[in-house]
Amino acid sequence: MSTPVNGQTLRGNTVIVTGASRGLGREMCIALAKRGAAVVAAARSLDRPTQGAGTLLETAEAIRNSGGRVHCSVVDVRDAAAVADLFHQAEAAFGRIDTLVNNAGLMVGKVAFENTDPELWRRVLDTNLLGAYHCCHQAVPRMLAGGGGVIVNITSGAAVRAGFLNQPYGVSKAGLDRLTLGLATEFRDRNIACIGLSPSISDTGTVRQMYRGRDSDTFARPPDWPARALCALLESDPMAYSGRVLSVREYLIDQGLIPAQP
Repeated sequence: MSTPVNGQTLRGNTVIVTGASRGLGREMCIALAKRGAAVVAAARSLDRPTQGAGTLLETAEAIRNSGGRVHCSVVDVRDAAAVADLFHQAEAAFGRIDTLVNNAGLMVGKVAFENTDPELWRRVLDTNLLGAYHCCHQAVPRMLAGGGGVIVNITSGAAVRAGFLNQPYGVSKAGLDRLTLGLATEFRDRNIACIGLSPSISDTGTVRQMYRGRDSDTFARPPDWPARALCALLESDPMAYSGRVLSVREYLIDQGLIPAQP
């Protein structure tokens, strides 16, 4: 990590964030840029809102308005060739890649297993798990060539708890947790850390759409919590947490960044 300049502890680092147009992805991009990181913000569309409000252009505008550096890339993480192009763009824009945040994911409402058709199953797993693989497959050789790096997979309690949302979502996140452990084990001696971050249900536009009629303040956590946890991890010693899946809330409490609360 480079020497902090004016409190910008991630200055000199390049971070790729997928699913950057809205919600947790947008929060993470903005927080990283404020700390000096060069952000490569990736999403499926540049200016068309997808599920929930927000566009990639709006994320980039927020970063530039705060004096940050950002490059936008339109990519469907299910497409291996498109992901390869994302990484070529990142290198062309900023020269190197230090951190990959696999945040892109498809989250649909509750769907009974008997109503889960093969196409839905495939779309969820291809986005949440295969997409992360495509990104890791591009990131790892570049990180090895550059002397190391950090991969952060945004996972979910659905990986280990039954009865949450739907079967393919939980299975995809369980697979992501296993990918986190596998990469951490394989590349620990070559200075690549891989960490899972597991947020609580967060108060985002997507969640409000899924739970219409419910007051999100009663069950959802602030959407900036994962961004705060991500930045704290990158600013400390990521290798110390490599292979672990961290609860965002518990990590923030442990670091003294939020008070312990119900």
